Amino acid sequence: MSPRRDTALATLRRLDLDVAAVSADGPPDDRLGSLLEGTDGAALADALGELGGETTARLLAEKAATCTDRALRKALRRAVFRLGQRGVAVPSIEPPREPVAVAGPDVEGFVSAFDGRGDRLIWLVRPHSAGGVLLLAAEINEPEGLRDVRLLEATRKDLRSARERLLNDTGLRLVPADSRALDALVVEAHERAGAPDRQHDYLRLRPRLLSVPPAPARELRSSLAQPPTDDERPALLANPSELLSLPELRAWWPRREAAAPFIEEIAAVRDSPLVLGPMQQEERLAGVLARAAASLFPSDAVVRRLEGTAYVLAETGRVPAARQVLAAAQELRSGVAAADVPLLRALVQQTIGTLLASEESRRQEERRGSLVLTPSEALTDPRSSRPGRTRA
Repeated sequence: MSPRRDTALATLRRLDLDVAAVSADGPPDDRLGSLLEGTDGAALADALGELGGETTARLLAEKAATCTDRALRKALRRAVFRLGQRGVAVPSIEPPREPVAVAGPDVEGFVSAFDGRGDRLIWLVRPHSAGGVLLLAAEINEPEGLRDVRLLEATRKDLRSARERLLNDTGLRLVPADSRALDALVVEAHERAGAPDRQHDYLRLRPRLLSVPPAPARELRSSLAQPPTDDERPALLANPSELLSLPELRAWWPRREAAAPFIEEIAAVRDSPLVLGPMQQEERLAGVLARAAASLFPSDAVVRRLEGTAYVLAETGRVPAARQVLAAAQELRSGVAAADVPLLRALVQQTIGTLLASEESRRQEERRGSLVLTPSEALTDPRSSRPGRTRA
């Protein structure tokens, strides 16, 4: 066994990757994309160049075509070349997209997934004459538009540290994206927000980075995740439970005040003095959840949130999850109600269930020792059989 192969095997073991899966021609490990973007990216690329198969070659070529980090791009291209030397069929590496025309150096773009409130971050980065960079950081809400925009001077080290801090502290991952497409999204968000003050005026700051008219705004699409066909969609929609564990969707919690009316309505159904049969109670609860889904996840806004999140998932190597999310977006676009889309129904049930449990725990604490019991408490609380207690 050669030293190069020994090193490659050691790298895969250290990153807890299965050698057989890397060498096979089936779907790649979902973690490969994010690992290639991390601190071990170049070492992993070298290892994959030694041990990978055709599927790995395609992933490496796709990453090399869009990578903006010069050292990592070189390692990815070297790995594809090495696989070709070993007799693996490798695709050609398409050149990076043409950079947006600017008055000076190129502009790089980075974007995050949406959170549960519809917010995401967009960064536009341009090299500065003093050796650092100009960073334009925008916070955009869907559907409200531009919330905040700032232009800062920083260093490349500052940018790397900020991205790592965001990921470690909040789970928010910023991934590369076409700067002109991101610029168009920020312009659109600026216009939707109305007449902003100077601190929130993107059009005032934009000339510091770009000198061309904005392109038409449209949601980001990753070339790594093909939109599901009509035949594929049912299977992709069927099991959304795994999606709820993803960091990008685990944060899809609406504001507590937005969910509060539905929490109160469910609590009222449960505490009602009317004795409802299981079927009647289930029907009422289903109606509340359907209204909650329509209110907390309005279709027009959520379609774009899902599509933007799918882009981040695909660009970080989680293509199957990205296609599941795209399938949910397609359902909404076709007119299906939010409550009838399995992913959104699961999100609503998770949100309402967790907040309801928290609210009931708070209420029980407040009522501890109370002489008055609600109808539901009267049926279950052992105090109700004691003399001297009053039942509501």
